[in-house]
Amino acid sequence: MTALDYLQVFGPGEEFSFRIQLLHSENSEVIAGILQHLPFESFCLHVVVAGETIYTPFPTIASKTRNMVPRRRGTVYYNATSQSICFCYGVVTESTPVNAFAQVFDADMGALERLGKLVYTHTIQAEAIDKKIIRCGIVVPRSSMLSPTQTLSVEPSDPVSHVNRTSSGAYDATNTFLSDQILRLRKPIEPIEIKKLRLGCVKARTGTEPAIFQSLIFLQGFLSTLGPHVFSRLLILSHEPAMHLGLMVKQTRVFLLDTFNHFEFLADLGLDCVHRVGELYATALDELQTLEQWRYMTDNMRTMIQLWYRWVHLIFPWYMKDGFEGRSEEEVGKMPSLEVLR
Repeated sequence: MTALDYLQVFGPGEEFSFRIQLLHSENSEVIAGILQHLPFESFCLHVVVAGETIYTPFPTIASKTRNMVPRRRGTVYYNATSQSICFCYGVVTESTPVNAFAQVFDADMGALERLGKLVYTHTIQAEAIDKKIIRCGIVVPRSSMLSPTQTLSVEPSDPVSHVNRTSSGAYDATNTFLSDQILRLRKPIEPIEIKKLRLGCVKARTGTEPAIFQSLIFLQGFLSTLGPHVFSRLLILSHEPAMHLGLMVKQTRVFLLDTFNHFEFLADLGLDCVHRVGELYATALDELQTLEQWRYMTDNMRTMIQLWYRWVHLIFPWYMKDGFEGRSEEEVGKMPSLEVLR
């Protein structure tokens, strides 16, 4: 067995670290893309409707190949839409096939299960004051394993490295700002904006009362579609044969800026820096020279938005689920509908 036959995934201690067998014959391009970003470090999150799966944010990987298979215990896959690497450690309750590139060694499944339960306990189950950041990373086996006190260098995403960056000041300023934010948000260190949201320091109001829960609800719902769906689909459209820069910029403005400014809304909800990068992005759109430049800048924007979504997901009060009572269809049928006040 050679070093590149498998990778080492580490958590906060040896008991949470495990090996993944690389599926070179099934998904060589995705594996090559992942290897370019190693060593890698970020933090772990837990899914909320797909069963027993954890994941970590990961940079964009450009790949035309897919190994779409049903999920099962031990499956490791790259989610291109949400820019993440996912690990199935138990029961799967979502049927969509996934782009698998590795499989956890049977002998190491216990460590993955322990990590999965640790992430669930400290993110999904924990109340705001008790939540923890679960550090994790991926390294090649020939690298020395990191101790819990060591850190890795994390580079921002560079999805279109071949782009000619000779462009406007706004274009360069936007990408510099985004790269700095991506680097900051990918580290397993709580951003100050997230700390304020977690502990109830918000600007938004419901009437005269602070909209603490409401801000988190809107951020969770809004970000869950903005990055994985709106930005991802715009990027897909940019590769259509008939697409040209003028039309792409027009569509971008319609989706993100005109009528309803997504960046201003996110800033109102507590993500202050998003307002500034939105202004830079809007200015740069009118000064772009090529579709490749649009893709590079927009994928960097998508990456930043996705990372904000991951942090909001981590601090969201999922523990409140225990306050909702489950009922059968028969029980619901016997209960009154909402009363109409006349």
